[in-house]
Amino acid sequence: MSDAAEPAADGLRGFWNFGPKDAPVLVENAEAVMPHLPYYLGGWNFQWAGTSTEGPPDVRIIENYNGEYRVVSNGPGGADFSFDNPYDAANGLAAGLISVHVARNPEMICLNAGAARIGDSLVIIIGDSLAGKSSVALHLAVLGHRFFGDDQIAVTLGQAPVGTCLGLMPKVRLPLPWDCGDAFREFVEGYSAMQGEDMAYLKLWDGEAGGFGETAPVSTLVFLDRRQSGTAELRPASRPEIARKMVSTAFAPHISYAELLDGLTCVADSAGTYHLEFSSSREAAALLSGIFRDDGDRSKE
Repeated sequence: MSDAAEPAADGLRGFWNFGPKDAPVLVENAEAVMPHLPYYLGGWNFQWAGTSTEGPPDVRIIENYNGEYRVVSNGPGGADFSFDNPYDAANGLAAGLISVHVARNPEMICLNAGAARIGDSLVIIIGDSLAGKSSVALHLAVLGHRFFGDDQIAVTLGQAPVGTCLGLMPKVRLPLPWDCGDAFREFVEGYSAMQGEDMAYLKLWDGEAGGFGETAPVSTLVFLDRRQSGTAELRPASRPEIARKMVSTAFAPHISYAELLDGLTCVADSAGTYHLEFSSSREAAALLSGIFRDDGDRSKE
C-alpha cells in the first residue's frame, strides 16, 4: 500500500451501530460520510457505539491523505472500494450496510430488482442490466402504488416468500426519456433530493414508499424484455426460467448455489411468473397496474 493510501489521521475513530438493535451493523468512522448518507439510504436506525469495541467493525470508512475514501466491508461478500469524494463514499457505505445485513440472515437474499406493492402484495420486477427495472418501478409509484425498491430488494426464501424493503433511495437517470410523460417529470422534479448531470436521487414521502424493514408477501414475478418498439405485452413465463433469471441477479454470498437455486425455485413456484415485452416504461407500468391493481395477491395460474 502506498503512502497516499494511508489513513489521513491516527486519532481515535468513532464506532456506530446501524440497523436492527438485535443485529446491528458496526461501522468505524461513519461520521466521515454520514451527512451524505440520507441521499442514498433512509429509515436505518443508528446509534453511537463509542471509541472502542470488543471485536472488529463490519464496515470501515478510511480517509486517505490524497483525499480518497475507502469503504471496506467484512464477512461474506465483503469488498474494498475507493471513492474520490464523501458523496460517493456514502453510497458505498449504503451498499456495505446492506450486504452485511443481508448476509447475516441465513434465509434472506438480495435481488437486483425493482418492486412495488400492488394491492396487498409485491410485484417484483427483474431483468438484465439496463432493462428498465428502476424506471418501471418508479412509474408504478407515479400511479400510486407503494414503492419498495428500484434497484434492490431483500427476499426471505421459503414456500411463502416475503419481500423486505432495504431503505435505498430511488434514483433515475438524466435526462429523462422523451416519452416518460408529464406526471413522471413532475414526480422526479418534486421528489429530487439531489441531482447531478446524469442522475437524480429521490426521497419519497413515508406514505408513498416502504421503510427499511417493511415487509409484504411476494405474489408476482415479472421479467422485463425491452424492445425498440411495439406495445407492452404480458404473458405467462416458465417458473424454472424465472428462477434461473433470479439466481443470476441475486446477492447471496452466505448460502451455496444449490441452496440459492432451490430457494428461488420455491419462490417462483409460489408466485405468478410473467414475461413483459415493452418499449415504453410508462406503458409497461400502466399494464401491470391495470392487471394487478385489484388482484395484488394473485397466485399461480
